[in-house]
Amino acid sequence: MPNLNGNNSTQRIGTVIVTFNNATMLRSLLEDLLSQTRKPDEIIVIDNASSDDTEAMIKEYPHFRYIKFEENLGSAGGYYEGLKTACENNDFVWTLDDDMSLNENALEVLERWWYILEKNGQLGAVRSWVGHVPDLLDPIKINSFAWRGTFIKKEVIQDVGLPLKEYFLYAEDDEYGHRITKKGYNMFFIPESQITEMRIEDKMIFNVWGKRRRLYKDKFRFYYAFRNQIDLYLRYKEFYNLIKTFSYAIKVIFLIIFLKHFKGIGIIKAVLDGIWDGLSSNLGKNQKYLPYL
Repeated sequence: MPNLNGNNSTQRIGTVIVTFNNATMLRSLLEDLLSQTRKPDEIIVIDNASSDDTEAMIKEYPHFRYIKFEENLGSAGGYYEGLKTACENNDFVWTLDDDMSLNENALEVLERWWYILEKNGQLGAVRSWVGHVPDLLDPIKINSFAWRGTFIKKEVIQDVGLPLKEYFLYAEDDEYGHRITKKGYNMFFIPESQITEMRIEDKMIFNVWGKRRRLYKDKFRFYYAFRNQIDLYLRYKEFYNLIKTFSYAIKVIFLIIFLKHFKGIGIIKAVLDGIWDGLSSNLGKNQKYLPYL
């Protein structure tokens, strides 16, 4: 595969991006990757059956590896294929969502900190900082992660396996982080490596009793988020977190009733369906709750 980095490093970094109908933001992210002070050696775009102009846009970047699914396999299926593909030719994998904006040294900083932290113990992953940057830029130990900005060594992926495709959407990254820590690996946020989430329109923002609340707009997001979190906490016997999830579900239901009245019945049903299927380990893509964005 072509070496986009143009250097003589023997350690190759593959970047994996999972995308769905977001060509404009994806183009911006690809340009950010090409402007990195340490460019990835391979850029892999996993397209979850987009119906916009993603495929035509990618043709402008002939050196990238483009894999388009015939059907939407969700973020779980996308990162399953992406990690598997990246491990064919690379020593490290950097996972990104398609709506990220990157500081120009984000990857260079992650790679540098990897080698620093690796000396201090068994290292599983390091992750870029998303959002407001803390005052101190020292690494922060974490127990789980999201895909956006996570940097993992090939040997760790081979040790812990690939993501759970049956989660479809949401929490498969959290579950993967659990698996990494259960194997005895350490993981860290690297605040010096900064990236930004550009898309926020999938959330509703309300002011309730003087407090700012953010909730998903879409029924399918509620369904998969609750279903997979419940399955995750049952899988790892994290009963305190399970109780917190049930408590949050009750809060969400009351908020939806308060804010949307009868218009929120579909969302409430999605929450309840997600809870039931999570308790029943009824996973996979649910035809009643398909993504439509």
